Parts: sequence; C-alpha cells; structure tokens
Amino acid sequence: MRLRCERETLTKNIGAVQRAISGRSSLPVLSNILMEAKEEQLRLMATDIEIAIEARVPAKVEKEGSITVPAKYFLEIVRRLPSEEIEMELEKGTVVHLKGGKAHFSISGLSSEDFPILSPIKEGTSINIKPESLRELIENTSFATSKDEVTRPELSGILLVCYPDKVQAVGTDGNRLALREIEEETGISSKMEVLLPSRALEEYLRISGEEEDLKIIVGQNQVDFIMPTKKLSSRKIQSKFPNWEQVIPQNYEATFLVNTKKFQEALDRCYLLARLIANKVRLKGEGGVFFLSTAVPEVGSVEEEVEWAQGTSSIELQFNVRYLLEGLRGVKTEYAFIGFTGKERPLVLKPSDEKGYLYLAMPLRA
Repeated sequence: MRLRCERETLTKNIGAVQRAISGRSSLPVLSNILMEAKEEQLRLMATDIEIAIEARVPAKVEKEGSITVPAKYFLEIVRRLPSEEIEMELEKGTVVHLKGGKAHFSISGLSSEDFPILSPIKEGTSINIKPESLRELIENTSFATSKDEVTRPELSGILLVCYPDKVQAVGTDGNRLALREIEEETGISSKMEVLLPSRALEEYLRISGEEEDLKIIVGQNQVDFIMPTKKLSSRKIQSKFPNWEQVIPQNYEATFLVNTKKFQEALDRCYLLARLIANKVRLKGEGGVFFLSTAVPEVGSVEEEVEWAQGTSSIELQFNVRYLLEGLRGVKTEYAFIGFTGKERPLVLKPSDEKGYLYLAMPLRA
C-alpha cells in the first residue's frame, strides 16, 4: 500500500470514524481503524460491532492495500505532521510509514483480515428522510433516552415510526418521554418501526456535518445511513420498545400556558441549588402564578414567581428540574402548554400550537 493525500482532510475523517470505537472492547483490533487504499481513494472504517462508521478520502493511490492501525496514535500523528500533503506506505508485514515534510513516523498495525466489518445491506427498504428532518428528530428525543445500554437496551434507543407521509421519533428512559413528529414524504407504502441505539443516531449528528444528501436503507437486523463521503451502519435493538402511545394523556386535571422563555430562565436559576439535592424543585400553581422553589440545608434557598397566561386550577408537585429544562428546549413557541394529569401521573409539555412535539415527565415522590 502506497498513497498520498491531504493531511487536513485525512485528520477530519479519522476523527469522524474513530467515534465508533468503544473503550470497553477486549479485542485489540476493535481499537484500530481499517485503512483500505483502492481506486483513487482511502477508505477508513472503525466499529464496535454494534455501529460502524466509514469515510472515504480522496487519495493518489500508487499501490493498493489494506491494514488496521491504532486509532489514538494514528490521529495524533497525522494531526501533527508539518506538511499539507502526507505520504503513507505499508511495508511487508504490518508497519505503516507516514511522512510529512521532514517528519517520518512508523506505526505498527494489525492485519485487515482480522477486522470485523458490518456487511452492506443486500435486501432492504429505502426510506426518504431529509437530513435536516432527521437531525431535528434526533435532537428532540435522544436526551430522554437511558444511558444504560445493558439492563434495558430498548430504553437506550430511539424508536423511529415511519409512515408514508410522516416520521415520528420517540425516546424514553422510563421516567420521561419525548416525541417529535415531522411531516415527510418517506417513499414507503405502509407503517414501519425501527429501534436504533441513541448513541448511533447521536454519532450520525456529529459526523454528518455539511453532508447534504442522505440515503437510509433498513435491513432485517441493520440500518445504513449513506452520505456522499461517509456511511454509518447500526444494528437494530431487538428488544421490544414500551407501548408509548398508551401513556400519552388524553385528559388533564389542570392546564396552563406560560411564557416559554421566562419559565425556562426561572427553572435555570432554581437549578443552581436544585442540583445539590438530586435536582428537586417544587412547582406550585395558584392565583395566576407558578411558584418554583428549592431549599438546600446549610446552603440556601430560592423561590421564583412565573405568571401564567392561562390556567384552570391549583397544583403542587415536585419535579426533576433538569428534566423540565431539557424538555422545554423542544418548545419553540412563545408560550408553552403545561398539562397536569394527577399527583402520580406525568406532566405534559408541548408548544402552544400543539404541533410536532410532546414531552412527558413523571413527578418526584414527596
């Protein structure tokens, strides 16, 4: 293998693919990046078996070949080479030489034959979702998923529910739920559900950058997100997702409209102290005002008043203030709708026009 390519482009793409590497693997090859020089391009790939990220870098390939190299050292070396163009050459065996200007590094790799590759989907269904729509779906739901991928893997995933004319994304950790819906001509003829790891979709956000085109192929056990210069592949989560539609409230004991920005700012100030006591904040509504309060023994207390534009009755409950703040980020309207469904039932946050976004958060026990 012998080639030349631009250092800046290579650095950027190494950084993108290495995000698929997990620090928990015991297999040395899974800490490596696969390099494959072929047909005027350098293909880079990294995987943790569950997800794989691939990037293609334009290159002047003088001799084709492949090898895997340790991702951490590879990125740091390429980033520090002093020239705009670098040369790479694989000797007989597994030693790769990298040259840039008057700097010369060598790095020991492992055979590419031992590198596990998520095979391209041969028979699958193509779904059309615009890149900007997919970004919005992920951003408005991924924060509500669980970070525990082992105990209940289904709660660490985002459910994509695709219809011919719309797409829904749902994320929940069991204590809260975020739902985002976007009208989109998907090109499919009937409803389809896909449950993917939240981590995989968050990595898509990070690597997609300015990629303008997106092709999504859904296979039996895997989904491929194909972009002009990159590809992300993810295995599906096979566990059954909770029956989320069943928990969406149909009736409310109390409803309010509040100024979204003022409510958000008041919660943010309460968070300064609430984070010291497991994020607890007391929310009390009466007489046209929400009272937000938090008290921390031996530190201090805070109380905020937020006037509501419209309300129906009095309430008093405790919530995780961080959950409320994160849920409010999806409300883009001037006023937020807040619905209370009971003392041990979820609070509902959504835009005042009630379109496209809904968030549920369970109250804390007193």
